[in-house]
Amino acid sequence: MRRQKIRFWILGLAIFTILLTSVYALLAANLEITGTATGAGDFKIEFVNATPSDLNKATATLSAEKTTLDISANLNFPSDSVTIDFVIRNTGSLNAMVENLVINNNSNEDFSIVINGLHDIEGTTLGVGEITEGSIVITWNPTSTSANPESVNFSVTIDYVQAT
Repeated sequence: MRRQKIRFWILGLAIFTILLTSVYALLAANLEITGTATGAGDFKIEFVNATPSDLNKATATLSAEKTTLDISANLNFPSDSVTIDFVIRNTGSLNAMVENLVINNNSNEDFSIVINGLHDIEGTTLGVGEITEGSIVITWNPTSTSANPESVNFSVTIDYVQAT
């Protein structure tokens, strides 16, 4: 009986030691992860094309960064007009939203400048590679008192932000 007690004690002590060693090994293990992770993306919306309806009446030139369209129009008489069709594309690697198209530096008050499709373009989220289209109509106001051919120079700029 005494011998059996000693065996139980030795067996219990061995199991306890193995269990204690296992718990220590689990708690003392260090997991080391090394390396770096990088992520890069850009959002960019730009004009990719602009075509005047009459090359004798207007020119449209893309700026170097392609976010501004410089326009010059020469109209011949009151109520004369010209249209410039344009295409905007998301050329970045992230979705982007067109906030606004801004008409800058209208040099002649005898002309009205209207962006057709503006309400459809503003607030539009473009996925990578997606496009949207519109047109700019330049009209010599019919009520103008000037009888000589008139010209106007202005630019249209895209304001855009990263889509959320």
